[in-house]
Amino acid sequence: MKVCEKCKVKVAGSRKYCPLCQGVLTGPDYEEEEIFPLVPTIYRQYSLFFRLLIFISIVAAVVCVSVNILTYRGVWWSFFVSAGIVCMWIILAVSARKRNNIPKNMMYQVAVVSILAAVWDALTGWRGWSVEYVLPLICTAAMIAMAILMKVIRLNVADLIIYFCINALFGIAPLILLLIGCLHVRYPALICVGCTVVSLSAILLFQGESLRAELKRRLHL
Repeated sequence: MKVCEKCKVKVAGSRKYCPLCQGVLTGPDYEEEEIFPLVPTIYRQYSLFFRLLIFISIVAAVVCVSVNILTYRGVWWSFFVSAGIVCMWIILAVSARKRNNIPKNMMYQVAVVSILAAVWDALTGWRGWSVEYVLPLICTAAMIAMAILMKVIRLNVADLIIYFCINALFGIAPLILLLIGCLHVRYPALICVGCTVVSLSAILLFQGESLRAELKRRLHL
């Protein structure tokens, strides 16, 4: 059995590093049964799928750049295709990391897509489509998706409170942009704010008692 000189603990198995401090273990190297079970991650479970997806992404980017160079007419459209592939991978990575918490996953997805759209809009001359169309529409889509998931998986009361707060947050950003007059096209933001009011009203009317009971329990009122 190997020993960690720093932590003064014995570690079974064939590990080379201490699981506590990551220091090098000393002692004879015996083939012992590993005491820590191997927990497969989503990347290990679907390693072949991810490898194929990475390969397809690289091939698509290389083909687009090659075609763009051969048929260049003053526009580097391959840059937008490559940027779209990178954005897809960023969104996929965020979704995979937060897959066990659906409300938080939705919030991260909205934030990532909105930031990527704003960066893209800025790099292409800033026409404002990222805040006039993408932000309110992605918030509306997230609220609809969360409403469907709430019915399908039947969120508990604690998750319902988080869902209520996230829905309110989705409606605040477009509402602020409307109030300060930053939007030239108002109907996407109005749709988003309207969906927020409807969803919050539905939660308060049909789940209000459960929410109040949970808040009283948590706040010791």
